[in-house]
Amino acid sequence: MNRQGIYRGLLRLLPAPRLRLRAVGQPPQPAKLSAFEAILRRHRALGGALAMFDGNGLTHHLVYGQARRSSPVAADTVFRLASVSKLVTAAGVVAMARAGLLDLDADVDPGLPYSLRHPKAPDLPITLRMLLTHTAGIRDGADYFAGLESGASAGQVLAGDSHTAHLPGADCEYTNFGFGLIACAVEARTGLSFEAAMQRHLFEPLGMTASYYPQRVRGPLADARRVLPPRLKPNYDARARQAQPDTGWDSPDAQRHHLLAQGSCCMAVPDLVRLGQVLLRPGFFSPSDLQLLRGPWADLSHRDPHLRLGLGQFVLRDPRLGPVTLHGHQGMAYGAVHLLFMDVDSGQGLLSLTTGVSEARQHIMADVNRDLLFAWLAHG
Repeated sequence: MNRQGIYRGLLRLLPAPRLRLRAVGQPPQPAKLSAFEAILRRHRALGGALAMFDGNGLTHHLVYGQARRSSPVAADTVFRLASVSKLVTAAGVVAMARAGLLDLDADVDPGLPYSLRHPKAPDLPITLRMLLTHTAGIRDGADYFAGLESGASAGQVLAGDSHTAHLPGADCEYTNFGFGLIACAVEARTGLSFEAAMQRHLFEPLGMTASYYPQRVRGPLADARRVLPPRLKPNYDARARQAQPDTGWDSPDAQRHHLLAQGSCCMAVPDLVRLGQVLLRPGFFSPSDLQLLRGPWADLSHRDPHLRLGLGQFVLRDPRLGPVTLHGHQGMAYGAVHLLFMDVDSGQGLLSLTTGVSEARQHIMADVNRDLLFAWLAHG
């Protein structure tokens, strides 16, 4: 039996939670509500929020469980989005490109204290488009993971085992480090900190309350913890994160800000729904902007046969879900498992944010996320 099989077997030994979905406003039809509850119990969900939306906004908002100890998830609970942050980052980059501040196909090296170029292709420029599609020839090597613990600078990580065997543009390697370097490239080009650039060009124009720094979040921020192995303390301690000094966010820092764009964005359900709205149909973004974001521009089938890539978006085509193409992203970190996916043809979207749930998966997509998407599509 492989590791995923062992994990699923151990998961079944855990007692199923007695969770109940609480509607914020109008509840969905009973069959859909029951299906979602059964899935979350089966995958041992600890707490979180589910929401359905269309181009006009929220249609259904459901919450369950605890955000922190003795603090239930509420309508305004803020979650760290993990890799759903990549979708947020890509939207901000395209907004800045539309404003003429960024060129997706320009060399990102000017203004940076290091080069992103591949050592086997020193004359080949690395671009934002490559970074957004995971085709820049950068990978998450051992030095990247060690640097998360040691605090190594971006330049130090780049000087290690951070380049792929293939050349830039020749293949796709999903990478948190490469995507994180987008923040540094944005800072070098705009002269703004990445946080300030995203606030000015995406969050403020859309009326969103969001930040890549938990200490700048004023609302209740949710913990995250793994269901296996069980533990008393959260893997992501929101209170401790929010207590960190509120410094450094307002100045560019090419050596430290590579840890933001790929996973650190924090926001509540209504704000993420607001972004989902503008990604569903033209308005804030033009039709060409939306097509640029959706792609597909790269192929992830070597890791998941059902996934391709837009700019910071998964393009999901899974026959088990029916004859539908979904655009969005999932996030997995500290035991939390999230998703935001949209059916552009029907103009509908689903998001799920959790404080902890089964991390079992086949290929890239988590089992719980695939089951939630199936129930959402099956029940209309």
